[in-house]
Amino acid sequence: MKKWYRIAAVVVVMVAVIAMVIISGVRRSGESEYTRNTITMGTAASFTVYGSHGSENIDGMLKLIDSLDKDVLSWRSADSEIYRVNTTYKPDEDITVSSELAGVLKQTLDISRAHDDLLDITIRPLADVWGIEDGRTEIPSQADIDSALRLVDVSKVSVDGDTLRISEPGMMLDLGAVGKGYGCDMAAEYLKGTDAAGACVALGGSIVVYGSKPDGTAWKVGVKDPRAGEGTTMGVISFGDGETAFVSTSGDYEKYFEQDGRRYHHILDPRTGYPAWNGTIAATVVCDNGLTSDALSTLCMLMDKDKAMKTIQEYGAEAVIIDEDKNVYVSEGLKDRFTITAEDYKLAE
Repeated sequence: MKKWYRIAAVVVVMVAVIAMVIISGVRRSGESEYTRNTITMGTAASFTVYGSHGSENIDGMLKLIDSLDKDVLSWRSADSEIYRVNTTYKPDEDITVSSELAGVLKQTLDISRAHDDLLDITIRPLADVWGIEDGRTEIPSQADIDSALRLVDVSKVSVDGDTLRISEPGMMLDLGAVGKGYGCDMAAEYLKGTDAAGACVALGGSIVVYGSKPDGTAWKVGVKDPRAGEGTTMGVISFGDGETAFVSTSGDYEKYFEQDGRRYHHILDPRTGYPAWNGTIAATVVCDNGLTSDALSTLCMLMDKDKAMKTIQEYGAEAVIIDEDKNVYVSEGLKDRFTITAEDYKLAE
């Protein structure tokens, strides 16, 4: 039996997920709280800001993030730099890009290079063959997978200053593995220039909590239950008053189909050409940088649990990793902050 989520259904589900992910305190009378749920960067988004200019702050963040997506990062938008690169580059010729795009590419490539090029921003030809993001529910032929894999090799991409170079024809860059996290970085940076006391911004699977809530209670971020319906959580991470933190989650439950008892999801392994299957069904990463948290949550899905935990430590990050038997592995720095709330999950030793 096959199961799938088409794009419209995915958006509905993600709105419900975000509604549960941010667990906020009760607002006291007279406090200024502004909340907006919308769509940006091709995903469901939620903004909550505490402060007298919260509505304007949300407008400003949305304008910034929309521009980032449409003008810089989106491989779909005909007006973006990435689209221009993908459609006009010539092998081994220098391409001048904006300092913003160069910075995102360099940070992402540095993480990828440090981990055997496993975080592959040239994955788009393979993703197109599978078509899981667009609701396709058929396994591609091995010939089509092999053909696409010939165009997937991040080692052929380099950045030097504001100069980008791609050494093979027919490749396509896709920053989907880091874009939402970087959007959270931009939201946090924007908030620093405002009078907002606190805020929580969720872009799909990436979240930033910033500053303080008016009631002085901790920020609480729910971890999605990867084997339950929309709007469910299996645990909660608490953050101290005044703390700014970035949280990103990747899992095999967002966009997928099932066939012959196996789940085919959208996180593709550039080594095999197939969805990542290593026993991990969801990974949540917490750190002080949104792009890094987003990148690491994807890497955790592509690595076995032990290697993933070692990688997290390299970046001074923390993680909650869930395996297919519902065992929950929590890094040392989160053990006093994370609480399991679903009975069928158990904390692993």
